[in-house]
Amino acid sequence: MENRRMVLVLVVLIAVFALPALADGPDGKALFDAKCAMCHGKDGVAKPMAKNAANLNDAKWQAATTADAIEKIISGGKGKMPKYAEKLKPEEIKAIAAYVKSLGPK
Repeated sequence: MENRRMVLVLVVLIAVFALPALADGPDGKALFDAKCAMCHGKDGVAKPMAKNAANLNDAKWQAATTADAIEKIISGGKGKMPKYAEKLKPEEIKAIAAYVKSLGPK
């Protein structure tokens, strides 16, 4: 009986500590840095070579653009920006969009 209790306690403890690790999704900033910063800059300011790329930290752009719209742009591309629907998982696209929204004014 004591062994069963000990096993149960161990299982519960493992579950409690393992769930937060499993719940963590993709790192939006890391993905942005790897996939987007080459044109949009690490701080969201478009690089000169990326003509017509959005300044992602611009207050007007942020106010007019929802996370949903950003996900659609990432997935389907826009202008010279390639589409990433086949290169990134949906949860990665969502994480990047959330990170892009975090670049806006605080």
